[in-house]
Amino acid sequence: MQSFKFYIHTLFCLTIFWGCKTQKSNSNIRIDDVGVTQQRYSVDSTTSLFSRIRQTDTTVLEKFHEAGMNPVEHKLTKAELSIVSKAIDLLPVLHKKILKSHLRSINFLDSMPNTALTSTVNPQDKFKIFDITIRAEILKQNISEWLTEKENTCFDTIGSNIKLLIDGGKMNALAYVLLHETTHIIDGSLDIIPRSDTLTSDFTNKIWSGRTIVSAIYQDNILDSLAFRRGGKILSIHNAVDIYTRLKQTPFASLYSRNSWHEDLAEYITIYYFTQRLDQPLRIILKKGNEIIFEYEPMRSELVKERIKRLNYFFDFS
Repeated sequence: MQSFKFYIHTLFCLTIFWGCKTQKSNSNIRIDDVGVTQQRYSVDSTTSLFSRIRQTDTTVLEKFHEAGMNPVEHKLTKAELSIVSKAIDLLPVLHKKILKSHLRSINFLDSMPNTALTSTVNPQDKFKIFDITIRAEILKQNISEWLTEKENTCFDTIGSNIKLLIDGGKMNALAYVLLHETTHIIDGSLDIIPRSDTLTSDFTNKIWSGRTIVSAIYQDNILDSLAFRRGGKILSIHNAVDIYTRLKQTPFASLYSRNSWHEDLAEYITIYYFTQRLDQPLRIILKKGNEIIFEYEPMRSELVKERIKRLNYFFDFS
């Protein structure tokens, strides 16, 4: 019962910051509803997050199979379990507390087409339960390697001597991915960003005009045509200096942030936390041969840094 009281207390405290308009659905959740939902989906808020490492739910596997893909369950080694444990330990206090009540499982698959998938187990209920499924291959990469690989999917580098590198430090890539995915859960549990395009939130105000529509002041035909966006395309790496120069003129912490306002939140929280709280780098580097022709650290941008005023409570809450 103590965890249920904490949940209601959390909602009350956070409503002060986020405003009642975006908290209506969660503020109407009764304690009894929380308990019944958790029991139905086997979520015990008294257990550790590490104990939520389980086999992937059949409904998640079915989604992949229906799409013609065939990822398989990954059995974690002792060393990999240690990596997962460390990534969980690094999560901010608020994340850990909310996840205790809302996270059902963390699973790992081999041959998964995307890096991670956060699934809402019970979209029909007010009190949401979530699963996180992660591509096991990232356990072999550090943050710099994984971010560099991900960012390069936006560019055609064949035949070019220009290289795109992301310096994100040497921590295991899971630490970054897990914080990003669990931020989606915090968002979905507390309705930080509204589900409707007709509403707004402090974080999205004047930056987004809809879930995937950037406000007019920051719209950019080139940035909005990248592969990270729905319907986007792969561009030549020779356009990269221009693309990142355009990014510097916006409040977005990464190219991927422009995918949607939910991804914007997850990217911002993750990049801010790693650079400002864990003292890790996040630097975009373009090299021509051995010469650096462009560098950019998003969290040094005044436009990007200004947004933390809207999110400080994410880390100051305890």
